[in-house]
Amino acid sequence: MFISKEIEELSIDYLSKPFGDKKDKRVERWLDLLNQLNTQAEIVNLKDEVRVDLSTIDIEEIESIFLEFLPWRKGPFRINDLLIDSEWNSDLKWKRLQALKVNLKNKSILDVGSGNGYYAFRMLGMGAKQVLCLEPNLVHVSQFTAINKLVDSKKVRMIPERLESSGIKQTEFDCVFSMGLLYHQRNPQEHLQNLKDFLKSDGQMIIETIIAPDSYGIALEPVDRYASMPNVHFVHTDLGCKSMFEDLKLDLVSESDTVPTSHLEQRKTKWMPFKSFESALDQDNQSLTIEGYPAPSRKFYLLEPKF
Repeated sequence: MFISKEIEELSIDYLSKPFGDKKDKRVERWLDLLNQLNTQAEIVNLKDEVRVDLSTIDIEEIESIFLEFLPWRKGPFRINDLLIDSEWNSDLKWKRLQALKVNLKNKSILDVGSGNGYYAFRMLGMGAKQVLCLEPNLVHVSQFTAINKLVDSKKVRMIPERLESSGIKQTEFDCVFSMGLLYHQRNPQEHLQNLKDFLKSDGQMIIETIIAPDSYGIALEPVDRYASMPNVHFVHTDLGCKSMFEDLKLDLVSESDTVPTSHLEQRKTKWMPFKSFESALDQDNQSLTIEGYPAPSRKFYLLEPKF
């Protein structure tokens, strides 16, 4: 059984039909490409990176297949000598998480807004028992499915839905992750409460978000966009985040430093050839976004519920 009877029933059909009944003109092509990936990995490394080594491989054919799943936002992934060099060097964020000494061994995990599953695979590398990913973006779903065709892990599944439409009602998890989601929420406190509702009484919540300078009080509220991103409603300060945690009876166990996003961590690549971080900043003052707001800095919070 995968995590619980409820989760087994909700997720089982997506193993054979990863996009469910979603309508997208690209799905047919993606399914054709996925069917071409019949080779499983001889060696899998999820602890130090997400790497698979195949015994028999036409690397040019593999590369041509994976390039059709553009754009690759999270990564990197390595298949033999092929590096899928994604927009985000997500390993840097993962190292910041590991510095918090989070114990994922034998834990059931809900990864909300999981992207293409890069972090979920790294969670398995840290000994997680099972990971359920929720991700509504079908490009990310196609990438996750392609990578897991090679990794062939039975410990991770993806449902192509948002948390509120996932159908999960009763299952509680050891750990719940929300990374890069808080500032996109019209009601961030409600988002945190929804995450808390899926935690076991002794569970842990991991929040990663952009942090505004203290001078903004509780939160920076962009007029239109922030760092070229639409749908950014609140960029909380550290004080603003901690105020919400206190209101929701969430104990702060540990926190990371606030780290400015850099061109080393997010940039345009062959695998994400569109506008990226370099176009989000003021070209004359890299400490500001193109809208004139403070440039992004990010932080982790490790929380536990007070019931």
